[in-house]
Amino acid sequence: MKRRLTLISTLSVLCALLLGLVGPLGISAAQEQIQLTFWNYWDGKNGESIQALVDRYNEAHPEVHIENVYIGWGELLPKLQIAIAGGDTPDMAAADMAWMPLLANSGKLLPLTDLVASAAEPMDDFYPALLDVDTYGDVLYGLPVSTNNLELFINADLFTAAGLDPATPPTTWDELKEAAVACANPDAGVVGMELYTLPGEGLTWQFQVYLWQAGGDFLSEDLTSAAFNSEAGLKALNYWIDLIDSGAYSLSDWGLFGQGQSCMVMDGTWMVGIWADTLPFEWTTAPMPYPADGQPATNMGGEHMFIMAQDEARQQAAWDFMAWFTSPEIQTEWDMMTGFMPVRDAVATSEAYQTWIQDTEPRLQPFVAMQQYAHNRPPVEVYAELSDVFSGMLEQALYGQMSAQEALSAAEIAVNALLR
Repeated sequence: MKRRLTLISTLSVLCALLLGLVGPLGISAAQEQIQLTFWNYWDGKNGESIQALVDRYNEAHPEVHIENVYIGWGELLPKLQIAIAGGDTPDMAAADMAWMPLLANSGKLLPLTDLVASAAEPMDDFYPALLDVDTYGDVLYGLPVSTNNLELFINADLFTAAGLDPATPPTTWDELKEAAVACANPDAGVVGMELYTLPGEGLTWQFQVYLWQAGGDFLSEDLTSAAFNSEAGLKALNYWIDLIDSGAYSLSDWGLFGQGQSCMVMDGTWMVGIWADTLPFEWTTAPMPYPADGQPATNMGGEHMFIMAQDEARQQAAWDFMAWFTSPEIQTEWDMMTGFMPVRDAVATSEAYQTWIQDTEPRLQPFVAMQQYAHNRPPVEVYAELSDVFSGMLEQALYGQMSAQEALSAAEIAVNALLR
């Protein structure tokens, strides 16, 4: 009897010790919950969507807690560069695809090649053009988590009021200018075609579409020199200046279309989701017009996710989240929530996505159709600096401080200096 009481006492002590070590969620007190930080610049509806998915992951994985940290688009790259220099990086981040060459060459991104190859579920259906952005020296450093392009948005109410038919959108640059002039109403503060004229990547990103449509390119094929100071570049820049001089657009801060003060604007896939339930007027979309002697083109954007965690446990936890977030199931939800376009064929061809886009949001159809004409921005480490100096020169031409030729020539000199 004494031995039995002793055994019971011993078991009681062990149970008490175990209860003290294991919390209500099954997390060992000796092994603390892994805390991960995830930096990104998604805001608005996109920000709400990523927060909802992070919350769901945290709830299903109590051993890990991911802090979703919003940092503005213009601030994220500088903060990443400061973090890299100081050795205090986030565990993972999602950033503009144009920044991947610079980040991959920092030496701080976890190589993903082996992790992707040994993943529990196949990950071989990501679109190759997107994976190329993440691959350097045959090593994969990131995965695409969103993609998009730029097409034409039309305020159907303003179009109709101007005697134009939104069901018959312009298809050429000439038709675009004619519609913009006809629809503009300066007395009511309405412009015909909104242009992005603020310095920075937004201006470069939008202008490149016109440059490619005119048959030009931003950099040479070997990425060693500027290529935009060309007949095509001059044609594209003069077209913008003509839109301004015609009265179709009055230089202004960006955002007129969303305020109902612009008949048309070229904007991204993501705005379909953002504007779907928020704009107080009827609107539609169409492929972006291009010159009668030019070619269809658009700019491919999107975010790519990478891991910067330093120790093995945090790297594995971050990879588990990345694998979950990039899975076909979650990516399908993400695309439906945000209006982003699929980065995986399994999503694009799924019955769920096809049904949704056809029956729920047909305004995405032009973006899907035009993705085949999307261009990548040049994958060079100094792209952000190139974009800044290029857009600064363009701004001076748009405001009449330089001629189009002077602006392109000055931008060429500055860009070539940076590339050297």
